[in-house]
Order: sequence, then C-alpha cells, then structure tokens
Amino acid sequence: MDLKANAPPVQRALGLALMRQALEYLSTIGEDEASHHLSSAIDALLKPKNDRENPPAS
Repeated sequence: MDLKANAPPVQRALGLALMRQALEYLSTIGEDEASHHLSSAIDALLKPKNDRENPPAS
C-alpha cells in the first residue's frame, strides 16, 4: 500500500487529527459554541459518504 503524504486518505486522517486536537484546545479555554460546531464537523467527516450525500428530508 502506497502511503504518500499527499494522498487523499492521508490528508483526511491528518485533518481529522488536527481537528480533534483543536477541539481539545477549544474545550480547555471554554469555547463551548466553537467546540460544538467543530465536534459536529468531525461527526460529519466520520459518517459514511452516502449518508452525507443524501440528507434526510424535512
């Protein structure tokens, strides 16, 4: 398996790791609203791709 640093899965994993680190920092300084938004973004990235493309009808 070729793990180049610029491969999309590697970039995605790095981005997710940085987002999780930022979430910890935001929580530490009491930025609750920003933490919530970032947590929602992390959850969206972790959902299967087909769930993101077909949001539920409201």
